Amino acid sequence: MNVNIKEDQAAHVAGMISVIIPAYNAARFLPRAVQSVQAQVGLSVPLEIVIVNDGSSDATVQVAQDLAGADARIVFVNLEINQGPAAARNAGVARASGEWIAVLDADDAYTTGRLARLMDLACAENLDAVADLPLLYDLEADCAAPQEMQHPASGDLVTLAFRNFLEHDATTGLDLGLLKPMYHASLKTRGLLQYPANLRHGEDCALYVAMTRAGVRFGFLHEAHYIFSTRIGAVSGARSPGSVTLVDYRAIAAETDRLEAALEAQGELDAELRAVLAARRGQSLRQNRIYGWSCLRRREWKMLMQWLRKHPGNVMALAKIFAAKLAGHRGLPE
Repeated sequence: MNVNIKEDQAAHVAGMISVIIPAYNAARFLPRAVQSVQAQVGLSVPLEIVIVNDGSSDATVQVAQDLAGADARIVFVNLEINQGPAAARNAGVARASGEWIAVLDADDAYTTGRLARLMDLACAENLDAVADLPLLYDLEADCAAPQEMQHPASGDLVTLAFRNFLEHDATTGLDLGLLKPMYHASLKTRGLLQYPANLRHGEDCALYVAMTRAGVRFGFLHEAHYIFSTRIGAVSGARSPGSVTLVDYRAIAAETDRLEAALEAQGELDAELRAVLAARRGQSLRQNRIYGWSCLRRREWKMLMQWLRKHPGNVMALAKIFAAKLAGHRGLPE
């Protein structure tokens, strides 16, 4: 069933856009994210900015309170205990008053016309959710990645089905789990805008799959207006100083297993879809091995120990990588 964007507006401020910014140890970058929202142009509707502190141990609370004190449009929500990005977004969504709800990670930013572009498109095309390409950015070097590394931006608008989120986009090569949409608030009132709080990695994609399986019209604009800080900088070669969430590619593999079981139980699993899920599972486990190996190669001991403790299988995975290297294997782990 498609969610009609004309319904369920009574509980929200008509036309208003609420931007949810979850922040965990993001004191250094939070002002940049907020300023990119404040700098939006082309809007004829009010803005609301909901900052959610997710149990930070740095100065994030003070920075957020200072920002809120300087701009009446900013709402501050404080989670005293760290609960992860999904729970923080859910807390922001629950507090949001807007007819439209957009998300922005604290180490990312918007280009100045992003919200107007997405809202105009969503209204014109009767979309329930709409997202755009990420503009890849090296936060350490404070510059965009080279043009040849950006995803091709044709300007096309496509509507995504749940299967699209299970593999990289055929046109741009993008992992669609990286999308940061703007949603109509009717999804919230219908219980469809709830990030899975049990996941701390891959929670976005799990939500998009659930939404599109429920019939949500999800538009994907092939234009880059979301400034996305990559985990490894294309210019600096360094890990992003704003990347604080622990990776857990095994969680993506486990979520793939759960989805496969649900699809099979409901008679929706065909041979092609089974193959797509198997490829997704295999790629997630390979990314997991690459991450562990890269932590070792970079001598990032704290991150390596966190990865090893995350799952008992990671110790064996690292041992197999060592064995392969001793046997003469070159390059990234298979």
